[in-house]
Amino acid sequence: MDKERLGRALGYGARHAAKTLAQAVDAATSPSPTGAAQPTATSSRQTTGGDVVRSVVEAHRTVSETKSRVRGAAKQAGKSALAPVAKFSSVLWLEVTGTFFGLVAFAMFEGVWRLRDAMKQAANSPERMKLYACVALGALFVYFATSNFVRAARRQRRR
Repeated sequence: MDKERLGRALGYGARHAAKTLAQAVDAATSPSPTGAAQPTATSSRQTTGGDVVRSVVEAHRTVSETKSRVRGAAKQAGKSALAPVAKFSSVLWLEVTGTFFGLVAFAMFEGVWRLRDAMKQAANSPERMKLYACVALGALFVYFATSNFVRAARRQRRR
C-alpha cells in the first residue's frame, strides 16, 4: 500500500470515529425527543439510555473496525518498507562475505607463490605438503567467494 492510500485510510477511519463519537455525545446530552410531554424520569432514562447505549456500541464497533484497518494498513506499510531493506541487506551480506573469502584465497595463493620452490623437493616433504594445503584451501576459498557473488547477483535480479 502506498503512502497516499495509507493516509486516506487512516484519515477516513479517524474522521469516521470522531463523527461517531460526536454523535454519541450529542445523543447523550440532548433532551428527550418526546418534546412537550414530560414523561416520567424512569422512561426518559430508558429511552435516552437505550439511544446512548446503541450509540456507544456503534462507536465501539466502528473504533474496533478502524483499529483493525489501521493495523492491517500498518502491517502492509511495514512489509512494503522493509522488503527493499531486507533484499539490500542480504545482497550486501553475500558480497561482504564473498570479499572476505576472496581475501583469504588471496592470502593462500600468496603462500603458494612463496612455496613455489617446494615443487623441486620430494613429494612428501613438509614444504611440499604446505604448498598442497595452500593450493587446496585457496581453491576452496575461491569457490566460496565466487558462489557468494553469484548468489548475490541472482538475489538482486530475482526480487
